[in-house]
Amino acid sequence: MKKLLTALAFAVALGGAAINAQTATNATVDKADAEVRALTAKVYPAFVLIGGGSGVCITEDGYFLTNHHVWNQAAAPSNMVVKMAGNNRRFTADAVGADPRGDIVLGKLRLKEGEKVPFAALADSDAVQIGDICLSVGNPFLLSGQGSEPTVTLGTVTCTHRFQGGYNDCIQIDTAINPGNSGGPSFNLNGEVIGINGRNIASHSKRFNTGAGYAIPANQIRNFLSTLKAQEGGALVVRHGMVGGLKIDLDAKERGALVRTVEEGSEAADAGFKTGDLITSMDGKPLHNGFRYYGLVGTKPRGSSFAFTVKRGEQTVEINARNDIPTESGQFGNVPRSDDESRGGGRTNPLQGMMDPFRLPEPKSSLGFSGKYNTDRKAGGYIISKVKEGGALARAGLAEGDILTHVNGRHIRAFADISDMMIAVAPGTEVAVRYIRGGETIEVKATLDKAPAKR
Repeated sequence: MKKLLTALAFAVALGGAAINAQTATNATVDKADAEVRALTAKVYPAFVLIGGGSGVCITEDGYFLTNHHVWNQAAAPSNMVVKMAGNNRRFTADAVGADPRGDIVLGKLRLKEGEKVPFAALADSDAVQIGDICLSVGNPFLLSGQGSEPTVTLGTVTCTHRFQGGYNDCIQIDTAINPGNSGGPSFNLNGEVIGINGRNIASHSKRFNTGAGYAIPANQIRNFLSTLKAQEGGALVVRHGMVGGLKIDLDAKERGALVRTVEEGSEAADAGFKTGDLITSMDGKPLHNGFRYYGLVGTKPRGSSFAFTVKRGEQTVEINARNDIPTESGQFGNVPRSDDESRGGGRTNPLQGMMDPFRLPEPKSSLGFSGKYNTDRKAGGYIISKVKEGGALARAGLAEGDILTHVNGRHIRAFADISDMMIAVAPGTEVAVRYIRGGETIEVKATLDKAPAKR
C-alpha cells in the first residue's frame, strides 16, 4: 500500500511538472505571437501597393523603394499610382531614380506641404546573420488588389552574401516570396528593412515559392541612394560598374580573387594592379573567390572607390581603385559585362521574344552625332566623326574632329553617359555642351532634338 501511495504521489508530481511545463510553453508561444503581431502593426503602415507588385516607404517625406521589374519604365521618367496599406489612400508617385542591374527603383509620393507618411528605416544589413527571424510583407498574386491588406509571412534568414548575378550580395530567406511580392520589404525584429524582396528560385519552370527567396540588402540600397536622387545631366538610370581592365580568374583554386590580366592604360593598371595578384579583401570584407569580387564591386554605384588588400608573392599591397566601367543594365548573365559589350550582343537573352522587365526605355532626345572614344581616358569624351546636318550639335557649332567631353555637367566617358541622359531628358531641352577644339575648351548651349524613330 505504501509503495502504491508513493507511486501515485510520484505520478501526481510528474503530472504537475508537465502541466507547469505546458503552461510555461504556452506563455512563451503567446509572448512570441504578441511580439509578431506588434511587429506587424509597426511595419504594416509603411507598405505600399504599386502596379503588380509591392513597395515600402523609407522616409517620412515619401521616398519609397520597389523593384525595377515592377516599375520598368521608371528611367523614362514616369509616374505611378501608389496605395498605402492600412488606410487605402492613393498617391501619385514620381520616379526619382532607376537601377535596373540592381533591380531597384526609388520613387517619391506627391505629398502636400508638410505632410508626413509612415515609413520604415533601413537596417544595417551587414549585421544580419543566418538564423535570424525575418518578416516579409507583400502583395502575392495581387490578393490585395481590391483593398489595402498586404500579406505577411514569417521566416528565417537562410544565407547571407549570396551572389546571384544582378543580385550582387543578396540575403536568402525562406519567407514565402511569390509573384506580387516583388519590391516588398523584409524586416528584422526591430521593424527595420533588411532588404527588398525580388526573386525566388522557381521549381519545375513555375514561379511559385520554393522556400528560397532573395532580398536586395539594405546596405547596398543605402550606397545607391544619393546617386538615385541626383544623377548628373538629368539621367534617371544609375549604373553599376567594374574596375576597368581588371580580369578575374573564376576558375582559380586559391582563396581570394586571382587577377588573370591587367589591361594597359586602364583604371586597374593606373591603380597598380599586376597580373597574378590575389585580392584577399575589398573594403575590409574577405574574398573567398572571384565571384565574391563581382558581388562586392556591384554593391556601390559606378565611379565608387574600393580599398583592395592584395597578396603579391610574399608581400601584402593596399590598392585603391574605382569601378569606372558601366555595366549592362539588365539582370542577364551571372558575371556582369560592360555596357559596350552588351550593345555588341554575344549573349543570349533568356527573355528573347518576351517582355524584358529590365530593358531600358527608348531615348526621347538626340544630340545628332557619331564618333569614337577619345584615347585619352582621363580626358574622356567622344571624338566627333560626323554631325547630323541641322542637328543639335551642328546648330551649336560643333564639327568633325571636336572632342565632346561634357553634356549638362555630365562627364562623357562611355556611351551610356549619353544614352542614359537621352532616355530621361525631353527634346527641346537646352543643355550645356563642353568640347575641346585645337586644345581649347569651349562651352556652348545646344537644344536637343527628338530621337529618331526606332527602325
